[in-house]
Amino acid sequence: MRINKINSLNKNQKIWLTDRYLTYQYLNRIPYGNHNTIKNQINYDIQKIKQIKKDEEPKSAKNMSLKQAYDLYKKVMKFQDGIDKISKGNFTDEDSIKSIIAGISFIFNMSKNKKQYEKNAFKGMQFAFWQTVIEVGGKYAEFPISAEFLQHSLDENPEDLYITDGNIVETIKNDNNFQNIIKKIVEEKGKDKDSFEFNSNDYIKHEYDWAFNDKDLYFALHLVELKVSALKENNKWNLDIKIHDTYDYSKAKNLFQYYNDTNSIPKSILSSSLYNLAAFSNYFKVMKIYDIDIEFTINDYQ
Repeated sequence: MRINKINSLNKNQKIWLTDRYLTYQYLNRIPYGNHNTIKNQINYDIQKIKQIKKDEEPKSAKNMSLKQAYDLYKKVMKFQDGIDKISKGNFTDEDSIKSIIAGISFIFNMSKNKKQYEKNAFKGMQFAFWQTVIEVGGKYAEFPISAEFLQHSLDENPEDLYITDGNIVETIKNDNNFQNIIKKIVEEKGKDKDSFEFNSNDYIKHEYDWAFNDKDLYFALHLVELKVSALKENNKWNLDIKIHDTYDYSKAKNLFQYYNDTNSIPKSILSSSLYNLAAFSNYFKVMKIYDIDIEFTINDYQ
């Protein structure tokens, strides 16, 4: 009452003043999401607390109770603890990884959190979670390309990416699985020919299915379309390569479907789990969909 400069309240008004004040304070400690509307409602009810009659409740209590604010605050504290553990990057065993993932996974379950204030907070927490992943991704998991693409997806309106050189192109060229699929395409499509065109979308029987061997590329580029335009000169091939991907995390992956780092099982679980959690953020538009086109040439290929 002293804080709000209010006096001469009856018992019911005192209870609701305390209730609304504490509710406001819990919301004030939640940095995720925009809660200005409900906070303004609560503040209005505090200023008009003397108008609350016996056995009545303030209008803002119908939109958010003290218990709901406290429960949300506890979830934020639990989330923050998980974020701190991820930031430290101190992953030593499988159980610790599972514990961390379990500790923050509730922010991706919108079906159990249907209130608008919960959705706002959880979307904010998802955004903070992915920012933390980006910060530690290059250091711990050594996934700089994945981190770069992820950061781009968090922009309000990300533009499509067009890449023709740099580290990403060089990493693709040096990838074992990419080299193997190019070898297979040239041997089969270029046999007894001086030129050919290849488009992976033309083959629906999965005879040219492949995935990047490099772990960073694998999580950065998910279901790529590969085009090869080839011309032979002096018994050597000049290859124009086009790789297209839509950054959308549209299909969740099993933990060890392709990527199983036997030297670091915790890292495998963490990376695969992050991929699957991204599918939820994509669905709720925390992450945005955009296209990636990568073009480069390989000359004098034999």
